[in-house]
Amino acid sequence: MKIGIIGAGASGSYLAIRLKENNPSFDVTLIERNDKILKKVLVTGNGRCNYANMGDLVGKYNNELANKLLKEFKPQDIVAVFDKYGIHPTYLDELVFPTSMSAQTVVLMLSKKIEELGIKVKLNESVIDYQKKDNKFYVKTNENEYIFDKLVISAGGCAYPQLGTDGTLLDILKKKGYKIETLSPSLSPIKTKENTKKISGQRAKGRVTLLDNNEEIYKEDGEILFKDDGISGIVILNMSARINRLNDKKNIKLVVDLAPNSKVIKQNQYYEYVAPKIAEYLLMNNLDIHHLVFTFKDFYEYKIAEVSHGGLSLSEVDDSLESKKENGLYFTGEVLDIDGMCGGYNLMFAFASAEKVSKALGE
Repeated sequence: MKIGIIGAGASGSYLAIRLKENNPSFDVTLIERNDKILKKVLVTGNGRCNYANMGDLVGKYNNELANKLLKEFKPQDIVAVFDKYGIHPTYLDELVFPTSMSAQTVVLMLSKKIEELGIKVKLNESVIDYQKKDNKFYVKTNENEYIFDKLVISAGGCAYPQLGTDGTLLDILKKKGYKIETLSPSLSPIKTKENTKKISGQRAKGRVTLLDNNEEIYKEDGEILFKDDGISGIVILNMSARINRLNDKKNIKLVVDLAPNSKVIKQNQYYEYVAPKIAEYLLMNNLDIHHLVFTFKDFYEYKIAEVSHGGLSLSEVDDSLESKKENGLYFTGEVLDIDGMCGGYNLMFAFASAEKVSKALGE
């Protein structure tokens, strides 16, 4: 059986390996628009590649399908498979990293496995279109034309367009009549209506509470990074994922407590709890260290968002992630309307969805 996989990122590369490993007779081809595979994996986890999370999955994804797939192919299973490939785990609390603490190790070991298995890799090729005819898939790229028995789209969403994920495949799917849920940056810094330029570059730890129409939606502790026109940090990236789940974004506020473990703090004590520049900013604007309010304005652009929210509607696929419109066409990873919070959740879904499709094609 000839299988084509569009996109050699995390889900596409992992799928190719699992398919060939479990079905040696399969002819598997990866089509990648970049000059190297797994480019986006290199920047995950600040270059350390947090590829799994042993913590609770409740509320971590915008859709329950991710949780369902991760019950079938558990985080422990991901760790076991990676360990077999030479990517040995190191645990930092619930987060799982390669022992080297380098994403380069993950890319190297998966690339090595792809070469060992004889998987074909076509680099610098952008898919222009595909057609299904006589139970075959005809794929046209900027360089070649291919014929496959089965086709998998693992081309990602719109985040990090500089690394190849610019939504081109979603545009192709939309033209073919597929429903595409509205796209927006996620795990993104947040632009605020309040002026933060005077404390740009400053960092502080605190508790952030997300309010929608003054109703508490979510709360998390973490480090906040102030930017020229907004706020960032892992806790803020997670807030962006939660904001994306809201239909109406007109009345969203983030309330920051910069001293959550201390009770009443007088203004002349602010310098004892935050960096001098932040204390000056609070005093100059007569702001409460326990109740710093930021009004949501927008997300930052796709080029610095870690993932995209939205994508191919889950109503278009069955339980095996096969298209309901075109038999033999499958989808994995971020091209689907599923996104998770920080902490390895998006990579775990990439691998779990690939495992699901691998089993479906193997059957």
